[in-house]
Amino acid sequence: MRDPLTDCSYNKVYKNLKGFSQNGENFCKQVTSILQQRANLEINYAKGLQKLAIKLSKTLQSTKKNCLVSAWAWVSEGMKSAADLHQKLGKAIELEAIKPTHQVLSVHEKKRKSLDNEVEKAANLVISNWNQQIKAKKKLMVSTKKHEALAHLVESSKQTVTKKEKQKLLSKLKKSTEKLAKEDENYYQKNLAGCATRLKWENTLENCYQSILELEKERIKLLYNNLNQYTQHISVFGQTLTTCHTQIHCAINKIDVEKDIQALMEETAVSSTENKSDFLLTDYFEEDLNNAMNKERQESSIKSKLLRLQKDIEKASRDRAGLEQMLKSYSSNSAFLDTESQRITAALMDETNLKLDLLQANSYKLSSVLAELEQRPQPNHPCSNSIFRWKEKQQTHSYVKISRPFLMKVSRASCGGQRIPSASSAASGVAQLGSGLCKALYSFQARQDDELNLEKGKNHFQVV
Repeated sequence: MRDPLTDCSYNKVYKNLKGFSQNGENFCKQVTSILQQRANLEINYAKGLQKLAIKLSKTLQSTKKNCLVSAWAWVSEGMKSAADLHQKLGKAIELEAIKPTHQVLSVHEKKRKSLDNEVEKAANLVISNWNQQIKAKKKLMVSTKKHEALAHLVESSKQTVTKKEKQKLLSKLKKSTEKLAKEDENYYQKNLAGCATRLKWENTLENCYQSILELEKERIKLLYNNLNQYTQHISVFGQTLTTCHTQIHCAINKIDVEKDIQALMEETAVSSTENKSDFLLTDYFEEDLNNAMNKERQESSIKSKLLRLQKDIEKASRDRAGLEQMLKSYSSNSAFLDTESQRITAALMDETNLKLDLLQANSYKLSSVLAELEQRPQPNHPCSNSIFRWKEKQQTHSYVKISRPFLMKVSRASCGGQRIPSASSAASGVAQLGSGLCKALYSFQARQDDELNLEKGKNHFQVV
């Protein structure tokens, strides 16, 4: 069966960002693991240095005091001070970097699972509606065939049956007609519901995309803060580490968070503005010109369906005209500053345009069949080249490809162009780690294109 989700641009962009997010999470875990090893080294080194300082102090206590012994006492105090510095550094890394990072990653993991569940539920609704339409169509086709057989029986036996038998047949025909009308309406409503389920899924993808993007920004800032605090603790080591501090000092001064977030937006930018959505069209028994249905009844049935579609098209057109007026009022009157209302109105406009496109495609398809029955010229419509069919088992299904505006937005939030402050001392190995913490992360982050303008009042059908 054809998958209605495969070619959706929203779905492709969301999966692409999830790939970036997974890489970023793996990088963050690796960095946290390295910091934990560094903290363990600092704490163990501090313990060993403290033992040596105590041992030297005891040795000095049993030795006669002189200038040389006093100098060695300063060496012992220096060891104790250095041990204290290493102990504080190890604990600080654990409390200020490792613990917060684990907490944030845990929250992010739960949030991503929740977002994935939302997307999966919405996608299942789209697939379920798609399958329900095909199932309802099959049921309607079978019922229509049975009804036509019954109608043919009634017509052919008018002169050969008794009045009582004729009344019985007419009663059966009436019940069959009511059942057929009910199934027809059910199929029609399921077809219309396809719009709502598709829009709900795409809106869910857009909202979840924004949420994951915010998680990525938060993680970038977390690594920035960890690196900043890390270098501040390193700087207190004093004069003995000053020479080694130059490299990390230069690396930290080159960090620009605003530029890194800009790189995130560019990397995840949407390169394609096409958003083609597939929608099933209604297929009726009456559309088969080779069936055994009475021609007059066939034409009458198609006309009744066209009348129903026309009423819905007129209503949708009125709705669109009202929404266009509202959007014009928003753009021309500075008093309308409620951006949320404008966003909701624009979303309603997109939904109305989509519904109108689908109704017109169904109407065009039925009108073409009716024109062929009545031996009239075929009608013209922009969607004529966007309607396709595929055969599955013994049934032929129709669907239309509708090109729609790509409305996904990305806010240009930033950290205000802050830079990490310089420190007074550090180590060469720490400098290499600090530079890598940001540069390796930012290479796969990106920004997204500006919002595309939605062209009002037009139906966009795209030929594949």
